[in-house]
Amino acid sequence: MQRAGLLTRIPAPACFGLRASSRAKATAFIASKINPSTNARTPLAVSRASASSAVALKAEPFMNGTSSVYIEQMYDQWRTDPSSVHSSWAAYFQNVEKGLAPGQAYQPPPTLVSSTVTSPVAVGAAVGAVAPSAGTSIKDITDHLKVQLLIRSYQTRGHNIADLDPLGINSAALDDTIPPELEPQFYGLTEQDMDREFILPMSTFIGGDKPSLTLREIISRLKQIYCTHTGVEYMHLTNYEQLDWVRRRFEVPRAAELNHEQKKTLLKRLIRSTKFEEFLAKKWPSEKRFGLDGCEILMPAIKQLIDHASSSGVDSIVIGMPHRGRLNILANVCRQPLPTILSQFSTLEPADEGSGDVKYHLGVCIERFNRESQRNVKIAVVANPSHLEACDPVVMGKVRAELFYGGDMKADRTMAIVMHGDAALCGEGVVMETFNLNDLNAYTVHGCIHVVVNNQIGFTTDPRASRSSPYCTDIGRVIGCPIFHVNSDDPEAVIFVCNVASEWRRTFKKDVIIDLVCYRRQGHNELDEPMFTQPLMYQRIKQTKPVLSVYQKQVVKEGIANDQFVKDEVAKYNAILEEAYESAQKVTYLRNRDWLDSPWDDFFKKRDPLKIPATGIAKDQIELIIDKFSSTPEGFNLHRGLERTLKGRQQMHKESSYDWACGEALAFGSLLLEGTHVRLSGQDVERGTFSHRHHVLHDQKVDQKTYIPLNNLSDKQAEYTVCNSSLSEFAILGFELGYSMVDPNSLVVWEAQFGDFANNAQCIIDQFICSGQSKWIRQSGVVLSLPHGYEGMGPEHSSARVERYLQLCNEDDEVDAEKMAFGPTFEAQQLHDTNWIVTNCTTPANLFHVYRRQITMPFRKPLVQFAPKSLLRHPMARSPLEDFLPGTKFKRALPENGEAVNSPDKVNRLVFCTGKVYYDLVAARKHLNLEPEVAICRIEQISPFPYDIVMEECLRYKGAELVWAQEEHKNMGAWAFVQPRFNSLLVKQHRTIKYAGRQPSSSPATGNKYTHVAEQKDLLATTLNVRKSDLESFKG
Repeated sequence: MQRAGLLTRIPAPACFGLRASSRAKATAFIASKINPSTNARTPLAVSRASASSAVALKAEPFMNGTSSVYIEQMYDQWRTDPSSVHSSWAAYFQNVEKGLAPGQAYQPPPTLVSSTVTSPVAVGAAVGAVAPSAGTSIKDITDHLKVQLLIRSYQTRGHNIADLDPLGINSAALDDTIPPELEPQFYGLTEQDMDREFILPMSTFIGGDKPSLTLREIISRLKQIYCTHTGVEYMHLTNYEQLDWVRRRFEVPRAAELNHEQKKTLLKRLIRSTKFEEFLAKKWPSEKRFGLDGCEILMPAIKQLIDHASSSGVDSIVIGMPHRGRLNILANVCRQPLPTILSQFSTLEPADEGSGDVKYHLGVCIERFNRESQRNVKIAVVANPSHLEACDPVVMGKVRAELFYGGDMKADRTMAIVMHGDAALCGEGVVMETFNLNDLNAYTVHGCIHVVVNNQIGFTTDPRASRSSPYCTDIGRVIGCPIFHVNSDDPEAVIFVCNVASEWRRTFKKDVIIDLVCYRRQGHNELDEPMFTQPLMYQRIKQTKPVLSVYQKQVVKEGIANDQFVKDEVAKYNAILEEAYESAQKVTYLRNRDWLDSPWDDFFKKRDPLKIPATGIAKDQIELIIDKFSSTPEGFNLHRGLERTLKGRQQMHKESSYDWACGEALAFGSLLLEGTHVRLSGQDVERGTFSHRHHVLHDQKVDQKTYIPLNNLSDKQAEYTVCNSSLSEFAILGFELGYSMVDPNSLVVWEAQFGDFANNAQCIIDQFICSGQSKWIRQSGVVLSLPHGYEGMGPEHSSARVERYLQLCNEDDEVDAEKMAFGPTFEAQQLHDTNWIVTNCTTPANLFHVYRRQITMPFRKPLVQFAPKSLLRHPMARSPLEDFLPGTKFKRALPENGEAVNSPDKVNRLVFCTGKVYYDLVAARKHLNLEPEVAICRIEQISPFPYDIVMEECLRYKGAELVWAQEEHKNMGAWAFVQPRFNSLLVKQHRTIKYAGRQPSSSPATGNKYTHVAEQKDLLATTLNVRKSDLESFKG
């Protein structure tokens, strides 16, 4: 409110001032300008006429700059303590408070430097205004303000001329021009001014203890800080405290210097990083390894980040990274045993489950002792596919879960480090989606350190062809995080920047970006020829000495180490590598399990993998959950429409008949009461896309007051997290997958707004969820809830693309019924062997049981559940109380339970289907009086396919013709999946199944209501073997 008050009172679009610094030294404030015609925050545009602004511009000659934040800060300070600001500021603010007209509030400040020139009193100064002191030189004041602007320009744009490219070819910002505002001449300052002393403003720390410096020294220090091997972007920060913090870290003299011990440690790490790559190149010259050649400093940088974080109390670090440098990080940062890494170059057979993955995609989780902090630290590198940046949200979800389960919601003990390539950082959309989670309450990890391995090339693509922004890191400006560009061939500058970045995250719990400007000594991989497309760059690279060669000379020259020390360190590490190589040669098989990034060792102990417990719950639990789910606390102002909804839930409970929302609430509520954490995430999930859920109730009279019934079941319950997500699928699904990897005793559900919106997350689905266990031995119980059903809503809101998920199932479609053991463990064995479960539940009770089964299973599998839309309120889609009670469980198929069961011999048509179409078929069958002749069996679990139940039904209706009915088009839905399974199962019976449904189409559904109705009636007629005209009066 105080800031708003100042901006309202400012009588002219500029203000200037001086104040004594906190070091008791005089400093000068840089001139500021707020233009009312462009700055919407300034009410002058409304309260002052444009003519008055023009008068003000003339009356105040020093109007330039953009430090509105500074003005507000000073005004706040003055309001609290007038003596805390310089007398010129006090005079100005007093005049502002008196409401002086434009040009009258500002008075020239007291003497800045000695001068014989008397300062004129402002023309038209009002009576009562605070008068200026005599003896002030307008030129001196002007020159001081110009110097302040010069300082600010270096702070703002010094990075543009920093020496960042170790090859000396490019500007990292893709622009080789020098910003004119970095030249003294731009401000009218000449060589004659270079040795004049200028008092430093409070907005810089370059002077250290000195209150003033010569212009020559000012420029020299600014260039040393901002224009050598480090480029600092931070002036876009809007928080003054954060801005000042960064400024202080870089500008204080000698801030970046390392001591002898730190330099020696850095040298040792560079030796290991470099010699590791050289060793692999020597032993396996024709193998891809995606080495760090050209950015060997990455390994010491990551180790420094971990050292600093561990010393600050962090004990768990989750790392996400692409393939380049992964083996080096695994070996030298995580300390994965070297023989285990080197054996990956062999052609050995794996001794355990899984198909495995290439060595530069693998993850790991290791706890190791950190010598710098003298503490144990757990380091997890998340497995990653070739799809660049895809693991970013997975890392964030994993970290968020660790924060939750560890009670570390301020992220003091857990931290994320994500590495990026320059082309991928600005090219892949998931990067922005993930950055956007930075400050979202249900998704924030309170700061991630981003490290960019900036090769200055993307495979073969020049940066000028891969981005429109100056830097690849400009995405950081959007979310307000500092960006530190650093020349990778200056190891000490890199280490200093890492210390600042780690301290920033610890202090402000916000993201930070380190841009390691480097090069790629090889091609995209070691077998690639880069000279085809970048001849000049690679000619320069061949002439460039490795950073180790340069730095070891520097260290020896400084007397920190001698040549013998370097030789000994190299020899020692080479011996370690040779010994590991010899050990790797003796390895006879590979273990995929050595590469688990999220181990659950304790979870699998004492669990029978072939036992699936019943999932029903006690009646009193049902009563408790429904009572809470259908009521609000006293004094809560509920929306009238929702009052009817809650009364409806109470009525259903009285009638012992529960709809979809109740079935879901019973599943979640019962798990919470059993101590299982439940997390539901996605777009609009709090209310539900179709306004059926309402898990977060909003008070209609008190802003931001909410009530979550499922978090108020018991004092001893687990926490229920239900959160609307950002408008993202890729990042949010990846986040929830990462969340599910931490603790198997949790139900994590991601719900798409409509099922086909999951298309945008296809990378996470294909590369992580469906194949994760096979590639990386990583289990996950994450649930995908995908609304699906044909109700005439058009191509984009009908199909969740059932066929795609079924195509990704690992189940064989050729079976021999005589050799299959349909015994009591058949269901469990199928679930154990599958890569994921695909269901299309048609009753609330079955949804209840399939969710609970996700937790009671002795292992974890992803679940793809096709959720209904119209069935949410369908009067037939209800489940009785008995279906939830102890002893009940999920039904993989729901056989016919009507008239046809009593006379199976009279049944001439046995229809199998899945999902909503069942209710359409039942209604049409009743309309045509075909109940005795047509039996309908619902397949609730499509994969693993319920062969035993299907066989039982087919044998019951031996004379019936078999039909598969679906509302999807023939080239979609489950038909292509179920047809070969039916036919191979029934081959000995000489029976096959026929198709009934829509014809093949390129579009999932029609957008025309008439066509939809016609197609639906045609589907029903074909399925029930009647004429279409028989259904003319039918309204399903």
